[in-house]
Amino acid sequence: NSPLAPAAVPHPRRRSQPPPPTPQGAPGPVLPVSPPCPGRRRAQLRRCLERLKQQVPVGAGPARSTTLSLLHRARLHIQRLEEQELRARRAKDRLRNRQQSLRRRLERLLSPTGGERVRADSLDSSQLSEPSEGEIEVDSVVFSGDLLPNFCTGRDHSYSSPRSPTS
Repeated sequence: NSPLAPAAVPHPRRRSQPPPPTPQGAPGPVLPVSPPCPGRRRAQLRRCLERLKQQVPVGAGPARSTTLSLLHRARLHIQRLEEQELRARRAKDRLRNRQQSLRRRLERLLSPTGGERVRADSLDSSQLSEPSEGEIEVDSVVFSGDLLPNFCTGRDHSYSSPRSPTS
């Protein structure tokens, strides 16, 4: 017997030899199962279609629905449910992300260094740097006589209209 020789095919009317014995614990040969009774199968299909009619919403179709139209409506209903589930999953993910960001923000606000900004006290200038050259101390400025006439005298209290030095 060469590997290229055709395999021997038993004659269809002859009984073939019994299959070789199987090792212990291995499943035995698969025996052919007789097909179910057609009446039982039809009854099972009828029961399944009735359950499907109860689960699928009734559309604006013909008064008497056929099996084909019922299956079509069921397929469309399943597609709508899948789309609805996808939208719900996306909304849930967005809400979960929002919740996480709000938690992080709350943690930052509640942490001792994250929420408070270091502010220099306006009365305490010890944290401030030395005054720059552009800054002038008011106490040390001596007003000369020529600056004083440009200011309003005590008699004019008009804050809404500026006084010109010539009036």
